[in-house]
Amino acid sequence: MFSYAPVKFDDGLWARPRVPAGDTPDLIRIVTWNVWFDDYKIEARGGGLLAELGRRRPHVIALQEVTNPLLAAILREPWVRAEYQVSDVDVIGYDVIVLSRLPIMRMMTLPLVSEMGRRLAVARLGCGLDVATVHLESTSACAAERAAQLAVIQPALVEAGEDAVLVGDMNFDPAAALERAALDPSFVDVWPALRSEEPGYSVDGERNAMSVHVMREARRARIDRVFARSRRWRPEAIELVGTAPIDGAGTFVSDHFGLEVTLRHDPSRAR
Repeated sequence: MFSYAPVKFDDGLWARPRVPAGDTPDLIRIVTWNVWFDDYKIEARGGGLLAELGRRRPHVIALQEVTNPLLAAILREPWVRAEYQVSDVDVIGYDVIVLSRLPIMRMMTLPLVSEMGRRLAVARLGCGLDVATVHLESTSACAAERAAQLAVIQPALVEAGEDAVLVGDMNFDPAAALERAALDPSFVDVWPALRSEEPGYSVDGERNAMSVHVMREARRARIDRVFARSRRWRPEAIELVGTAPIDGAGTFVSDHFGLEVTLRHDPSRAR
């Protein structure tokens, strides 16, 4: 994986200062969200995204399908400038980015074999946790490509460190046989581990009419996922984010709901 330094707003500029590792927190909240790159109501949706993230102030934010106009709006946001390191200040097309209130010691990126420009982005936090985000190959025809991408991503995370959480738009739900067979069982799928009685649909045409406008069908699927592989960090809670419209016209932040996961530090499990 290629390593580079994240940026932080400092003295009126986005720079790459050295940030102390800091203390290990008792818990870490991570939001992952495919924010939909389309121009449809993009300013309203971007404002809704920043309002929701600003209200929640998670420790780490992992976004997929980020375009340069949206990234520019994120980088202008006062609470982002005041509190967060950011993985990138520009993107090509639409991409993944990471923001963190906890110190990022380094960013790592791994290009994937892809017709869609996909890559893995990994934030190595000062507490030793790797937060990795990805947007796997899209469309139902790309199951083999997604399985091949997982076969590269998971060993890379295992090699990189002991504690990792992989989040993002995986583009397959639990019934997808080929991708499911490619999953490393040491990576725990957090939603069914904590909320097995609930479907956890992150794309839900019955609740999000805007997604029907986009997809032309009322699809329901749990394709946005959180996988945890860690001894020291125990998944404690997970919930859907952005499940309410942001205006009276039924506009949502995205055609996807986001996820917020809470990890509890449990050093006794490291023994």
